[in-house]
Amino acid sequence: MKKIVNDSSYRKITYLKVLWRNNQPHIQIYDHDAETVTTQSLIGYDFSYQVPTPLERMCVNYGDLFEDEKQNRCEKLVKSGKKCGSCIREDNIFAAQFHNVHTKDRSSISQKILKRMQKENILYIAGFFDGSTKVGTSASTRIHTRLLEQGAIHAVLVVETPDGITVRLLEDLITEELGIGQAISIRKKIDGLLNPLVRDSLQKELKILLGKVKDCILTSGITEITEIATTWDNEYSTETCWEKIQKYPISLSTGSHDMKVRSVVGRIAALNHSSGMTLLADLDELLGISVETGKITGDEISVQAKLF
Repeated sequence: MKKIVNDSSYRKITYLKVLWRNNQPHIQIYDHDAETVTTQSLIGYDFSYQVPTPLERMCVNYGDLFEDEKQNRCEKLVKSGKKCGSCIREDNIFAAQFHNVHTKDRSSISQKILKRMQKENILYIAGFFDGSTKVGTSASTRIHTRLLEQGAIHAVLVVETPDGITVRLLEDLITEELGIGQAISIRKKIDGLLNPLVRDSLQKELKILLGKVKDCILTSGITEITEIATTWDNEYSTETCWEKIQKYPISLSTGSHDMKVRSVVGRIAALNHSSGMTLLADLDELLGISVETGKITGDEISVQAKLF
């Protein structure tokens, strides 16, 4: 049922991506009427919208391609999922080369990817509030952005390598020798924010892992590296709005919603709901879905307050 107060005030938009720029969270938005793509700050952003029926989906790659004036190779609308068939195929080809570049003969890798591999990279170990840890890599120039995108709470930057191939060899070695994984599920990230481990415990765990990782690298025979061993903390995760926070009880991809973004960790937002509660939601639920925005009364929700 429509809940718009003033029909002339709403517009049809699609939220395409959560982006981190200059260490701050943003959201990329496609305006259907104006046929424009804009990027707005997420902190303080009002999510006041309803999801119309039938559901319409847009390829989340469209915004980036639109800005690069290459959107003609994107199918724009999709029947299911978040990307069109054309973009999925191109992404898969790129990912197959990019993520496995250190395992392939260089003659089989495109020059575009090899050029990207020539930049300095950083090997890091990161921790999350549920106690999970991972090893990862990032171009040196965007390491802080990468950690913010990952939704890490605390991290140690271990070493810098002269190229992207060396750092991936080290990453695989650490996974094989120490059993440290290279990915953390969104479920674990959400669980950690809902029931956080004491931060000191996480920092101690990463300190122990750092010693093991350094020993592993020392015996690897790889010498063209520079030790860093500096720490990083996610300042957003220390904000008071995350204390005793609970999960938003309904899906962002259906119904009507009225809330304002208080903080963001990775792609998970702390939302000030019109009911007065601050609740946690995965913004990925909303991405790629066309919605109507305006002065909308959100659907009623029922959440029992945490006692401890």
